[in-house]
Amino acid sequence: MRKILKTFIILLFALFVFSLFKTVDANTIKKVSMDISIDDNGTAIVTEIWNCTTNNGTEVYHPYYNLGNSEITMLSVADGNTQYTKLNTWDTSGTLSSKANKFGINKISNGVELCWGISSYSTHTYTVKYKITNFVSELTDSQMIYWTLIPYDFSTQIGNVYIKIHTNFNIPSSTDVWGYGNYGGTAYVYNGYIEMQSDGALATNEYMTILVKFPLGTFKANNKLNYNFDHYYQMAEEGSTKYEDDSFGTNYVNMLTPIIIIFSNFIFFTIIVLALKSKEKFNFGESGKQIGKDIPYFRDIPCNKDIFRAYYIAYQYGIISKKTDVLGSIILKWLKESIIRIEKRELGTIRKREDTVVILNETNPELIIDEKEKALFKMLYEASVDGILENREFEKWCKTCYSKILTWFDKIIEREKEKLVTEGLITVQEVTNMKIFKSKQYTATNHLKEEAIQLAGLKKYLQEYTLINEREAIEVHLFEEYLIYAQMMGIAKEVAKEFKELYPELIEQSSYCTYDNIIFIHMCSTNAISKATSAKARAESYSAGGRGFSSRGGGGGSFGGGGGRRRIPLK
Repeated sequence: MRKILKTFIILLFALFVFSLFKTVDANTIKKVSMDISIDDNGTAIVTEIWNCTTNNGTEVYHPYYNLGNSEITMLSVADGNTQYTKLNTWDTSGTLSSKANKFGINKISNGVELCWGISSYSTHTYTVKYKITNFVSELTDSQMIYWTLIPYDFSTQIGNVYIKIHTNFNIPSSTDVWGYGNYGGTAYVYNGYIEMQSDGALATNEYMTILVKFPLGTFKANNKLNYNFDHYYQMAEEGSTKYEDDSFGTNYVNMLTPIIIIFSNFIFFTIIVLALKSKEKFNFGESGKQIGKDIPYFRDIPCNKDIFRAYYIAYQYGIISKKTDVLGSIILKWLKESIIRIEKRELGTIRKREDTVVILNETNPELIIDEKEKALFKMLYEASVDGILENREFEKWCKTCYSKILTWFDKIIEREKEKLVTEGLITVQEVTNMKIFKSKQYTATNHLKEEAIQLAGLKKYLQEYTLINEREAIEVHLFEEYLIYAQMMGIAKEVAKEFKELYPELIEQSSYCTYDNIIFIHMCSTNAISKATSAKARAESYSAGGRGFSSRGGGGGSFGGGGGRRRIPLK
């Protein structure tokens, strides 16, 4: 009896762990993007693109509540090249077949629902177009856009949301923009248009509400409201939690005081940064950082075969050119440990294509022991949505969630530094700066330098392998380890090519180190980090004068939002 009970508990635990990486809801919405073009009269022409995978239900719908004086017209829907037909009366309780390739507007007491049929259980790219009249409102002191564009009714999680609002003139970078409903998302003017983007996946209780203030006369707006902008701003701010504070405040006060405060703070924080700068430096001790070119070859796997330890030491001593190359090393490591697989699959519903994918959903995630590896696995799984990571899915995810992936590398470096301090390979002492500030100074020992020389010797050995006269025979398992470290050092492509020409049998014997896999992992990881870095630089270039931020909560009273739950949007 006790044996049966033990087995039952183990099965329940396994199901629980598996459920962490398997989505309960069979329907998924990978991404929703909205392009909103505003004409001179303040009317919006909206184009939405929904990337969905459906396995149950009969319809998809986008609700708009509290329309006020606005009206939604000219609705059209297409799924790829298939243009849908309009139904004058939409039956929400209709069958899958009755709604197939059909769309319509369902009028409810507090708004409308733009509806279209799922049509078939598969992967879809729905394109939805419509017009919103009176999208811009004219107030007593300004003009305003205040709309909930993605409502909080979605019971199916959306992978991410991207919204672009533009008009026939470049929107000034000083235009005030606020975002509500998604903590950490962006809402700014960029390059002449307004860009709103979620911070990764939207939780089912999150939404996207935007508030924009324009000067009077910007549009020939017909929707005139007898309130000033502050009335709506206070309404929007109620219940909100700001992602970041507005440097200039929201009250129109004398500009001299904040300028003095900002200047004083700048001087104060400059002194602090200078005083604490030694904390950011790494002291390489008496032997220094420089590693000569005449170092001997190193043929073994250094650093106790600990890839993260090797990564930290190689980073500090400049043996690696990019600290992000370790990403590909971990993926190679998972391939070797059979935690993931890489294969070619036929993708697409209309235009079939063969593409390389990473299989993440056929393993027990508990096989991953290291916490930082678990965090990376979770990011890859989140990017894939369904556990099958397609070629460009991780790139798209990194573009949206750049802070998560880029800080992952910094956390590894910080963790490994502390581990080496504990082992005595790095010494730490407190130093006093300017007789006021205390900070920690980390100093490398001679043993750490020896490990760095071994790493540099391995890199030299792999790079010059074809030039060595007496080459030792290499077994498959060592060849696979070499490639993991070569990827971290940024030379995996070259090494794989050389070994493919010298020892093609090694490539054939390896269970995962095919040349195609090496190239795929290199390109996938490199392109993904490039997207993340570009997205970060772009976010940092947003105008500080725009007051842009995205907060949790708030946005109540907006047009297009504020309605209660009625039924799920992917039904």
